[in-house]
Amino acid sequence: MNRRRFIAWIATAFTSLMLVIGFQFVNLSPASSVTTLNVYAAVSLTNALNAIKTQYQSANPSVNIVYTFGASGTLLSQIQAGAPADIFISAATDQIDVLQNSSPSKLVAGSRKNIVRNRLVLIAPTTPPVSAGSAALTSFNGLTNTNISGVAIGDYTGTPPVVPAGNYTKQVLTSRGIFSTLTPKLYLASNVRNVLTAVENKASVTIGGVNKTIDAGAVYKTDAAISNKVRVVETALTTESDPIVYPLGILTRTTVLTTAQSFSTYLTGTTAQNIFRNNYGFLAP
Repeated sequence: MNRRRFIAWIATAFTSLMLVIGFQFVNLSPASSVTTLNVYAAVSLTNALNAIKTQYQSANPSVNIVYTFGASGTLLSQIQAGAPADIFISAATDQIDVLQNSSPSKLVAGSRKNIVRNRLVLIAPTTPPVSAGSAALTSFNGLTNTNISGVAIGDYTGTPPVVPAGNYTKQVLTSRGIFSTLTPKLYLASNVRNVLTAVENKASVTIGGVNKTIDAGAVYKTDAAISNKVRVVETALTTESDPIVYPLGILTRTTVLTTAQSFSTYLTGTTAQNIFRNNYGFLAP
């Protein structure tokens, strides 16, 4: 009997030891799952959307938002070529229209909405040395003065336009009857933030085979607000161009529809709208 008890004790001890060893290799915590949401957005939204991302992910730790920023027309081309976008936020209606009006539509039905608005402004550099033309500039019309050499605007070419800000600028200049006169001075940048950089740096560029210095440029009011190297010369009237709106659409290709809808709703909610308006100067949709 003692021998049997001893053998049973040995067996029990061995089994317990194996369980202890085994538990060391078992992760008892529940598996964490992170959902990646790919958002393609107009570059002028960069600062605001990054701030909003911090707030959203803090409240939704299981979501990882990945942004791709660029000119709206460029982003549209990437999406049409198969880029893995879940959400697209353009700086104009034209690019969203292309996706919505495709057959079949590339946007989830009912997902399109405007999230913010903006204004177009003329800016000039403020860091020395500032040219006499820049220093004396007081309006869009003043761009025709001979002492203004180069003017940076977004690339308005293409259908729809590559850079909406450039197209808005073209509309403003056309409404004032000075677009044709200014064409030899216009430097077409690949996105609106590059316009801002060109003005800040008083960039030396080649326009029509002639070297020119950028004395001014046209950007959104929110772009000018993030720079301490430029001043706002004039704000264009809302009647001088199409309304400057930022429409959002959820792509039908998304595999994370619920998350996309959640983030879309968040962008028009109080927290995000306060960041857009109070921190970065965007206007209510």
